[in-house]
Amino acid sequence: MIAASGLPDPYILILTGFGLLTALVVWLPLALRKLPLSLPIVCIALGAALFSLPQVTLRPLPLLYPEITERFTEFVVIIALMGAGLKIDRVFR
Repeated sequence: MIAASGLPDPYILILTGFGLLTALVVWLPLALRKLPLSLPIVCIALGAALFSLPQVTLRPLPLLYPEITERFTEFVVIIALMGAGLKIDRVFR
């Protein structure tokens, strides 16, 4: 759905972003199996590329929202530790 301003509805953009992220999480490790890259490296590169585009006017301002920033970083650290914990028993190749 297109809003009156001519831009897509933010809700649709968020759902599309989550869908693409889910597909990335599922398929990228299979595609990168033989390369020396990992999913976090690719995600950081995609984020840097996205926020370097001049069309993206949304710039993260973490100091304006300290509580949201703290909660989000806690969430990211928990997810990262869970991922590392799940890989502890794997044989290093």
